[in-house]
Amino acid sequence: MPSFAKSEWDTSATARLEELEQLHVDARGSSRGRRWGTEQLNRSLFLVLVAQFQTYSRDLHDEAVEVHVGQANPYQAAVLRKLLTQGRKLDTGNPRTDALENDFGRLGFKLLPALREAEARVAGRLERLDVLVDFRNLVSHGNETALPSFIVSNDIEPTLTSYRTYRRTVNSLIATMDRVVAGQLAFGLHMSRPW
Repeated sequence: MPSFAKSEWDTSATARLEELEQLHVDARGSSRGRRWGTEQLNRSLFLVLVAQFQTYSRDLHDEAVEVHVGQANPYQAAVLRKLLTQGRKLDTGNPRTDALENDFGRLGFKLLPALREAEARVAGRLERLDVLVDFRNLVSHGNETALPSFIVSNDIEPTLTSYRTYRRTVNSLIATMDRVVAGQLAFGLHMSRPW
């Protein structure tokens, strides 16, 4: 059974992404071949992908916090919840690997090493996550000067094909995160897996 956060990713977030992807098809058709005039639409796909990943990560963290709070006595619960979420980087910053490590580290485990240990391909996915977030930032902040050199030096470009590659990366990373966070909570709190 997945976390509530993953269930939301699999339903609501996926529906949002597919709605935007359908606009691409509606605007230019579904047949193969080069598409003109879709770069801005392609850029928006990356913006929404990162936004939905950030929502998933924050929701997963909230869910993990509630597991911790559930183990505390009522007097400690409110204090614990505040300490685990106050100043959380996922609330105000980017969902980069350093933010994930910082925020999930409050729960008593190191997320990135646990992810890398769980699956060999995660290291590359984490690197691509940071590329994705940096690309999104260049687009969303309108940094047109830096964007061309970033595209050349990284494996990302404002195309539907590149977006789909990064969406698969994010999907795989989310599946691993969901399992790893549940396992780390179970281990650290001496309980059965919460999901």
